Amino acid sequence: MVFGVQKVIALITQVPDTGLMTIAEHVAIFDSLVGEITQHYQRGRVLIAIDGADEQGTRGFADSMAVAMKARSWQVVRSTSTPRAAADRDDLTFPRHDGYRSNEDFSRLREIVTHFRDGSLAADTSGSGVFADAVLIVDGRFLLRPELRGIWHFGVWLEGDHQLSDESLEAQIRYTRDGGPRAAADAIYDITNAHAPVRVWADTC
Repeated sequence: MVFGVQKVIALITQVPDTGLMTIAEHVAIFDSLVGEITQHYQRGRVLIAIDGADEQGTRGFADSMAVAMKARSWQVVRSTSTPRAAADRDDLTFPRHDGYRSNEDFSRLREIVTHFRDGSLAADTSGSGVFADAVLIVDGRFLLRPELRGIWHFGVWLEGDHQLSDESLEAQIRYTRDGGPRAAADAIYDITNAHAPVRVWADTC
C-alpha cells in the first residue's frame, strides 16, 4: 500500500530502529495485519484486543498497530492495563490482573468499552469525541478469557519465551489450558523478539 509522504514520515518517527529489521519490514508486518482487519471491518467502531503475558510486549505491539491504523486514516483510541494502584479513572487505563481467577473485576474495562461504543469517550486529551469510524485497541492480560472475548471484533494472542515469576507462570498455564485464548484468537504472533514479531498460523486463524 502506498502512503502519503506525511504518513510515511509519521511511521518512520514512531517505529523504533531495532537494528534487526528495516523500518519498512516492521511497518509491513503491521500494515498486513491492519489490512486483514479492515477488510472485514471497513466502517464503524471496532474493538481490538492484544492479549499476552508480557506487559511491555503487548503494549509495544498495540502501539505499533495503532500507528498502522492511523496511517490508514482511522481514528485510534488506546487503552492499556496498569498496576491496580495506578489505574486512573481520568484516563483509559484499567487494573491489570496478574492471576487468572473466575471472579476478577473487569468493570473498568467494560466501562471504557461501553463509552467507546456509544461515542461518549474522550478520544484524546483535547476532549474530542470518538468518530463514527474509529478503533479502540486494548492491550493487557487475559483479555481473550471466555467472559470477555465476545466484546472484541478482533483478538490477537501474543506468545513467546518470556521470563515470568512462578506465580505468573502458573496463572498463564492455567489460562492457556482453561481459557483457550489461543483458539479464540484471530491472529497469533510470536514476540520472543518483540522488535520482530512473527505470525504463527493455526487452524483457527
